[in-house]
Amino acid sequence: MKQIIWSVIGLSLLVSCKKSTESTTKIKEAYDKGTTQMYVESSVYPVVDDINEVFKSYYTNADIKLKMLSQNEILNAVYKDSNRLAVLPKTFSAEELAVFKGKVVPKITPIAKDAVLFITQKNTNDTLINYNDVIEIFKGTKTSDKIFVFHDANSAIVSNIMKDAKVDNISKNVYYTKTVEEIVSYINKNKNAIGVVGINWMLQPDDKIKENIKELRSMWVYNDSLKQYFAPSQSTIADNTYPLIRTINIIDVQGKTGLGTGFASFAASDKGQRIVLKSGLMPITLPKREINIVE
Repeated sequence: MKQIIWSVIGLSLLVSCKKSTESTTKIKEAYDKGTTQMYVESSVYPVVDDINEVFKSYYTNADIKLKMLSQNEILNAVYKDSNRLAVLPKTFSAEELAVFKGKVVPKITPIAKDAVLFITQKNTNDTLINYNDVIEIFKGTKTSDKIFVFHDANSAIVSNIMKDAKVDNISKNVYYTKTVEEIVSYINKNKNAIGVVGINWMLQPDDKIKENIKELRSMWVYNDSLKQYFAPSQSTIADNTYPLIRTINIIDVQGKTGLGTGFASFAASDKGQRIVLKSGLMPITLPKREINIVE
């Protein structure tokens, strides 16, 4: 009899454990729980990864899986509805937003401002660069012995230069790599190489590039309106004196209050903006600073 009772109890426990496991694996998605995937443009991945890690530490039932892709890959996925949550260093035009008409109203949340850098070897004589000259080189109207190195031919940086140059391709004077690590390596081996990257990778280098970037430096970029060269920094991003600044936006086309809503709210909150500030980028809203006066 006791054996039967213990068998029944054991079976009940197994069923209970199974139900418990099923309930935890089938959490209904909300702003603070569930599982979803978010595509992140490669040049701004480090800061988004930082925000996501802190977000998950606050909301332990939330699991946002980040996938680093190029801007073109992300836009294709979002427009085709194969992915509904993304982070891009891009401002959407009215024409681009019109694609969603009749489907869902996109929620676009700006979370930070970053800069596009031109980086070279420390021992080169070139420290200054004019973006207009870069455009002319890619148009083919100006010759140069410089090789411009990009991470991915479909990146946001390449897309913007092509748009500014009004060309369909920029094959001359260009070398594409698959990773930022390869950009750093290529510049260290080639004196005429100029890397074009998002500032986020230089401020938050991973272990693969941390040592090698010590041999590189950022070039000063000419500001046409101020007739002066400026170095990229948090302060020159803040006062808009550095000429190549981008806004990093979260685009959410989930059409519901899901993890995208929660993540965007967190990233734009005081906690999220502190992470942005600490990363070296410029937050959209400066975090509050409390001062305690002790008499």
